[in-house]
Amino acid sequence: MKKKKDFAAVLKIGRDILGILCLLVLFVVSWKYTKQFFPDSAGEKSETAEKKADGTYCTLKSNSLDGVPIYANPGDTEQIGFFPEGKCCRLHAVKTVNGKKWAKVSYCGLNGWMKKKMLHRISSEEYYIKKGTMIYINAITEKGISGYEEPSTLSEVKIRGLKYGQEFSVEEMSEGWAKVSSEGQHFWINMYHAGSYPGSWWKVETLSSAQEINFREEPGENQPVICKIPEKTELKITEYQNGWGKTEYEGSSGWVMLHYLTPTKERK
Repeated sequence: MKKKKDFAAVLKIGRDILGILCLLVLFVVSWKYTKQFFPDSAGEKSETAEKKADGTYCTLKSNSLDGVPIYANPGDTEQIGFFPEGKCCRLHAVKTVNGKKWAKVSYCGLNGWMKKKMLHRISSEEYYIKKGTMIYINAITEKGISGYEEPSTLSEVKIRGLKYGQEFSVEEMSEGWAKVSSEGQHFWINMYHAGSYPGSWWKVETLSSAQEINFREEPGENQPVICKIPEKTELKITEYQNGWGKTEYEGSSGWVMLHYLTPTKERK
């Protein structure tokens, strides 16, 4: 009788040990699976492979932004510069770091990584600014902006008073600047002050309390107003002229000032 009890006790201990081993194995397998979704306790980054991508995206435009920050590497916390808001740029790659998606982008010779949520897709086509692209002065100022001898505000000013809507063809780009020409003169302008004519579809984003824009009979701030177009309205632009776009709205044909619009996703 005693031997049977001893055997039963040993068998129970064996089952307990086997159960503990099974739980340990299950814990290790579960930990290896879930660890890929979270940064580990040592603070190291949990990353997925960098995926190549291409196409045109547009930076977000918001009252709470003063340029979209870019970083040297995905997951960094120290900024190396800023991209202008509401401008088309090229997407090169996407990578996930600590569960957040990052985008490798370029804009007029300026390169870096930004949080992908700061971009919205325009098209797989090359609508981003490159050599030969027609651009226009997008800044509305009384004095206008200046053109410089070199891509720096510290260099010699070659031309002053470039007003909204003046158009140029891009000859060269460097670190967010573009070399352009006008009436035989060649100079550099800061691309923070310029826009381009990408795809056909645009969205009204005034970033003002007005929440609407003027729809005019002809391109020009002194032209008669047909009606008002409210914020977030998407418009198909069929013709461009000096920073203005021709479109249809509620059965009428007219012009809108592109300063108050942002390129949006192309439609078929």
